[in-house]
Amino acid sequence: MIWPLLVVATLLAGCAASAATVPAAAPIGEVALPPAINTVIEPLDAYRSPNEDTLSPLPTPTPTPEGDAPLRVTIVSQVRANIRSGPSTSFEIVGKANPGLTFDVIGQSEDGRWYQIAANIPGVDGQPLESGWVAAELVRIAGEGEAPVVANVPTEPLLDRDLAVKWAVHWKCESERCQIKECNAEVSASVNRQPSGSFLPIEHTVVWDDACFSTDAWTFEVNQMTGKERTGEAEQNFLYGYWLGANPGQAIGVFPLNEREGVQVFCSGLHSVEIAEGGGWTTVYQGNTCHDVNTGMLVYLNYIKRWLYTGDYDGKTYNRAFFGDIERLEQRLVEANTPLALVVKK
Repeated sequence: MIWPLLVVATLLAGCAASAATVPAAAPIGEVALPPAINTVIEPLDAYRSPNEDTLSPLPTPTPTPEGDAPLRVTIVSQVRANIRSGPSTSFEIVGKANPGLTFDVIGQSEDGRWYQIAANIPGVDGQPLESGWVAAELVRIAGEGEAPVVANVPTEPLLDRDLAVKWAVHWKCESERCQIKECNAEVSASVNRQPSGSFLPIEHTVVWDDACFSTDAWTFEVNQMTGKERTGEAEQNFLYGYWLGANPGQAIGVFPLNEREGVQVFCSGLHSVEIAEGGGWTTVYQGNTCHDVNTGMLVYLNYIKRWLYTGDYDGKTYNRAFFGDIERLEQRLVEANTPLALVVKK
């Protein structure tokens, strides 16, 4: 369970469990939303690249125009050839191709050692595999044409095994019934055990000041080459969106790390997630996120959480009633040894 949810039991006991004693429920829209992203990040034109006079956006992978006829290659290995998710043996195996099979080439690594093929074969997970990468030494040219070179495809790991990241958290409860009103925490991330293939087991640990809440920990498996979390939790729940993968989107601003440096970020929101807590209670999270445009790592998160009640109490029937019980949270990157898209003040 991810750490923002660990306060649920405390609030149910000290806050929301007694909320239905309030005479009247308030409309959910009466509570102010989390701070807008433009109140947190700064304009791109206020910064410059550390090594240039003007800010330079990071390049994104773009293939050169394809020729009239696609290049084709045939598998010539003695055994089934590994098809990988990227142009390196550090990438995970996503499929296997039998000797003699021929494929259209849709891309080639800049060093010429890998071909990106239109696979059209079952993947190792049993699902159809649309494309993948095969080593050039395992194929022979089987048709005329020219393979487009896919620029900026990583052949070296994006994240190192000695990864170390820290975020600062400020949490606040705005309800008279809360036992704990406000607390700060530090979230740290590091690789906690031997990697599994190309995936780094990154353990996240949250420690609250003054032991406001219990220490908690959880682990994400993150692709070392692409920086993307394996299970894809972020696609359904922004609270889990720590590792979106390289180049998550275009930079819209700069998150200031200190008075001099900042990180180019891609931001999105307003996100919304609902979680059934039991006993008629539902929590609704609404918030915003910003991620480093190079690695896709979480840089900033904010949210407001409301408690809603559905059910009967003291002769009254409630439907998603909001009694004013809310929490607010902000999480900010403090330091990281990952290759962030750093810029400096002009």
